[in-house]
Amino acid sequence: MTADRRLLLHDVTVQEGLGRASLPARSVLVAGDRVEAVLPAAEAPSDGDFVRWDLGGATVMPGMTLGHTHIAYADVTTGRETLFKYRVPEAALHAARHCAGLLECGYTAFVGAGSVAGIDMALKNAVEAGVIRGPRITPCSRDLMVSGPPGRRSPELKQRMPRELMPVVDVLGDLVTYTEEEIDQGAEIIKVFSSGDDTFPNARSDELLFTREELTTVVEVAHRRGARVRAHSRGLEGIRNALAAGVDVIDHATYADDAALDLIAERGVFVVPSLFQPDRLLALGERFGKAPDYLEALDFKDEIANTLRFLPKAERLGLKIVPGDDFGFAWTPHGTYADELVMYVERAGIAPETVIKWACANGAELAGRGGDAGVVAPGRLADLVVWDRDPAADLTVLQDRGALRSVLIGGRHVAGPVAPPSPSSSAVPAAVRGGHLTPA
Repeated sequence: MTADRRLLLHDVTVQEGLGRASLPARSVLVAGDRVEAVLPAAEAPSDGDFVRWDLGGATVMPGMTLGHTHIAYADVTTGRETLFKYRVPEAALHAARHCAGLLECGYTAFVGAGSVAGIDMALKNAVEAGVIRGPRITPCSRDLMVSGPPGRRSPELKQRMPRELMPVVDVLGDLVTYTEEEIDQGAEIIKVFSSGDDTFPNARSDELLFTREELTTVVEVAHRRGARVRAHSRGLEGIRNALAAGVDVIDHATYADDAALDLIAERGVFVVPSLFQPDRLLALGERFGKAPDYLEALDFKDEIANTLRFLPKAERLGLKIVPGDDFGFAWTPHGTYADELVMYVERAGIAPETVIKWACANGAELAGRGGDAGVVAPGRLADLVVWDRDPAADLTVLQDRGALRSVLIGGRHVAGPVAPPSPSSSAVPAAVRGGHLTPA
């Protein structure tokens, strides 16, 4: 959409993205890349310097933000495969495919959570240059990893791991250097590991990885440069260390207790929980070569139980929760993002409109656009998605690719089967037939 073009999305249900019920019989006026007005459909102008798009009751909501993704993972099954299943050029091609696919799922932004070979930064440049299709990107650094818990570090691992893919940083001074280098290359958020993971070879979920001093060093460097820090934090001691160090995002938080939740709320730290990935691994792992005794040895059942326990309380406390999990594993392939959202409703009892708020308003804030996107309101970016039914009434709508009609970024159609009419066309490009928006 050109800077002076105005577009009226007429006769729509508006889901604002603020955790409230949707508003029927509305119209949304877009001017250039911004929402100019949201008004009752009966009060919408019938003529003027705008293109009118009659949508017959379809739902308009903000584009969602995926808060945690490894965009280059492609059906991996082990930690080694996350780095070595594909050569970097092949991984980049998969990442570009996943990037375009996010649009088709209703996502207009993602925040990286560990970038193989710095692919996040290259993707952002390519999308902004129009080389590939994709959402807005908040690029993450490569994973900054240590070789093992304090007292069990392994110089051999550092020697075996290519710096270009994932630096293993066991020296405090190197952490400063590598953090600076990642920011120089375009990283807007730095990924560290305050705890291990039961699927990691170097430390389990309840073991520490980075020391508090190491975490604090990265945070100080990143904040001085205007970047933020996200910490993989499953175990409780790792969560406590990450909070003490001043990180901006706690990833997973699976063993958080009530005291940790209170501190997270007090400090305004984002939480990107992990329910979907461990659940799917336990349910589907055997299909992908995971032995039953391996799955039984994981502590993921306990992690799932605690996540289900703390999510309702976290929402009551006002925690800034954003969905997004380790997509790109064989049991959580890219494109199944809506399955995670529905799981929060079905398993944790979270209201659909609340989950939408997590993905929209909270997601935009995590991405660095808290006052600029994530809500359908005057002055906000017109990053909007048109669905033929209301996801706040039934969140499974987001799982139905056929229900997505149009995706706009900055008021410009970028995905979906139905585009707004052109200024020169008097034809109405869409109609409602049998309660569903379909191409006219």
